[in-house]
Amino acid sequence: MPALLLAAVLAWSAAAPAPQARAAYNERLIQIGVLHGVRRLIIKPEGRFTLRDAAGRWQEELLPYKDYRVSVDGDDLIFGPFHLRGQARLVPQDPQATVLAGSGRYRGSLIVKPVADDSVTVVAEMGVEEYLLGVVPREMEPGWPREALKAQAVVARTFAYHHLGKYRKSGFDLTSDTRSQVYGGVGADNEAVRRAVAETRGEVLGFKGELLDVYYHACCGGHTADYGQVWGQGATAPVPLRGVKDRYCAKSPLGRWRVLVSKADVLAALQSRRLVGGRLKSFRLGRRDGAGYLRTFLADIGGEAVVVSAEAFRKAVGPTVLRSLRLRSAKLRRQGVEFEGAGSGHGVGLCQWGARMQADAGRGYEKILQYYFPGSTLSVVDE
Repeated sequence: MPALLLAAVLAWSAAAPAPQARAAYNERLIQIGVLHGVRRLIIKPEGRFTLRDAAGRWQEELLPYKDYRVSVDGDDLIFGPFHLRGQARLVPQDPQATVLAGSGRYRGSLIVKPVADDSVTVVAEMGVEEYLLGVVPREMEPGWPREALKAQAVVARTFAYHHLGKYRKSGFDLTSDTRSQVYGGVGADNEAVRRAVAETRGEVLGFKGELLDVYYHACCGGHTADYGQVWGQGATAPVPLRGVKDRYCAKSPLGRWRVLVSKADVLAALQSRRLVGGRLKSFRLGRRDGAGYLRTFLADIGGEAVVVSAEAFRKAVGPTVLRSLRLRSAKLRRQGVEFEGAGSGHGVGLCQWGARMQADAGRGYEKILQYYFPGSTLSVVDE
């Protein structure tokens, strides 16, 4: 995590002290890896862009709306008619200009890097606030209430600052997929998203003067998970990340669900971790953690009793099949195992459906964040 300080604690509740003056916020640039392992691609500037070499000693004006074919030849990057040694940077001459790279449209600078295997990596560079306009509408429905979108913007901003540089060895800060946050460039935002990002500009969640390692998920199913149980190997998590009871998300479309997983798929998932063979004789729920999330399954395969990590089993079956480990039952049927559960996702941090329900009930984003991250402080990043 980069050395970032938090300043200007904002109003948090009626019981909180009077808010201090907001500190100046100078957003950082962030680099997002948007394309990897591409052998050839088309880059099309949709406005005035300058192409510069890595040292900045050479530059050429690119023609707007011209297709430039990009590939790699040894250490050279071939960019249309230009051959450059090492990476190249497209610099917009108009801050609103966009550029197409593959199927994505981006605003800001674009860095094109040759890789040793003759592939190309494309990195989009922009300010954090511009980045959020490409994250919030892809991580939460852009038509949802603005207070829910504002809560999402704060959590996504906090995540971005906390994980700056995580993929530095690959040449960028964050990926554009679910390993970080889904970033799709320009085009998915609307007026509500733009206002949600602008009205929370610079705001992040902290705890004891440091950025909080925040996460979010679609629906917790009645209780958010304890960070320490999910990713901390049982260690005690900071107070805001220990999980809370959620009375809001139960009526969401993800509040309750059932799914039948075939015996073949259950056996394949069980056998992905260890070599066991034979008929599936029994399968049932095992140990739960304090928040109600299942931690183990108990199975009998060919007469051998097996204890399986619930997280590993869910990963093997597929997180879109077994939506959550907040399970009510697992019943062995003739065709497979029928699971009944609640929620969707890992369960840590902000419950997005719960945030929506709270926003529908008239609660502001500050109260929504306080609900899911009790004891945290709403602050701004201060260099």
